[in-house]
Amino acid sequence: MKKKKIVALFLTMAMTASLVGCSGSKSTSGTGNTSETNTAADTAATADSTANTDAAQNHDPVSLRFSWWGGDARHEATLAVIDQFEKEYPWISIEAEYGAQDGYNDKLMTQFASGTAPDIMQLETGAAPEYYEQGQLLNLSETSIDFSNFDATFIKNNGQFGSGKQYAVPTGQAGSAIIVNKDLADKMGIDFTKQYEWNQLIEWGKQIQEYDPSMYLISGNLSYMTAFIMRTWSRQANGDAIISKDNKLNMTEQQFEECLTFIKNLYDNKAAAPLSYMASYGTSNQEDPNWIGGKYVCNIGYTSSADVMQAANPNANYIAGNMPVMANAKSDGWVNDCPQYIGIYAKSKHTEEAAMFVDYFFNNEEAMKTLGTVRSVPPTAKAQQITQEAGTLNPLTKMCVDVSLQYNGVSDSGKTTSAEVTAILEDAFESVAYGAKTPADEAKEVVSLLNDYLALQ
Repeated sequence: MKKKKIVALFLTMAMTASLVGCSGSKSTSGTGNTSETNTAADTAATADSTANTDAAQNHDPVSLRFSWWGGDARHEATLAVIDQFEKEYPWISIEAEYGAQDGYNDKLMTQFASGTAPDIMQLETGAAPEYYEQGQLLNLSETSIDFSNFDATFIKNNGQFGSGKQYAVPTGQAGSAIIVNKDLADKMGIDFTKQYEWNQLIEWGKQIQEYDPSMYLISGNLSYMTAFIMRTWSRQANGDAIISKDNKLNMTEQQFEECLTFIKNLYDNKAAAPLSYMASYGTSNQEDPNWIGGKYVCNIGYTSSADVMQAANPNANYIAGNMPVMANAKSDGWVNDCPQYIGIYAKSKHTEEAAMFVDYFFNNEEAMKTLGTVRSVPPTAKAQQITQEAGTLNPLTKMCVDVSLQYNGVSDSGKTTSAEVTAILEDAFESVAYGAKTPADEAKEVVSLLNDYLALQ
């Protein structure tokens, strides 16, 4: 089985809380003049500081590690929440391990194998079910984390993995997204607000190429495009994931050939930017100069990327486009779930303190305001209200989530989203997109590889 080896650079940052000792001061009663008000405020601040110092002295120091991926905005907001938490719980320090998404899973799997995974981890939605099956994730239902702010159905479908217990916390509401440069789409007479079939993307792509060969309909990287097309294809054709919950292959060789033929035609007709070009930017499509320069009609990604894609080219007007659905589909195939999870390592030596941080991360109002929408639309109604009032809930991100809520697909889980199956699908996608193999030959190989994989499960 072919495996992609991608190396990501992670910055490691240790943030250690400082203990602040303050001398007491007296306040005097009065009618609230400036001096008295300041004195009262100073007294309150001193009391808080003294309480924190006393609390720290009553606990042994604990150091936790927290790993995540994302862009600069996510890094800055997450680091700020860590700082806030450390000030409130000064005996707990959190070492931040963050970087790009590329290679994140590979590193995490290596850490699981060696027993050195971080205490707290951001998790890809596709990989988390596999980590749960391997016993790497702590049962959060038995911790101090308060889930009362979450919609019960939402967390049941996101992070329980069919167990009835919470093993991961969804970081937001999200789904696949088509982020459309409305100015360019209108200029070209392309309407993403209507419902359409897959082949319409190819026809629109031809239209763009006729207008300007340096422009493309679609900006999309290998990882996002594979999930967007191949996994959705099975949900639409079969009403189920590529691999069923009982580890049976749902997608037939003929269906794989049809899907791969579409992929080949998409790239042969230059409807999508070449994968070789997109590979230079990994999953950071917002760094592509052609996106910044308005050379694409749309980007295929996730609702959580809407704000960074918009910020990369602020001169354009954007909308969330509808999704393609095949004729006679058994399901529209598009899901609204979550962009990532936060989980706790089952072998952590400090699960109590890790749970305290996760609870703070999701339930503290200051943390909600600080995090804003850096992990998509917040997962709780309370956090959504806070971000709306603060003006941090990006209207485009909200629009993308609202569009994804129009559809009724069921999220993939189990082996479909495993690292091995993902590698098989990405290799097949890449092979036909580059023209290295025919869709028919690649379909046979994919079915063979998937059956070999399932035989070992």
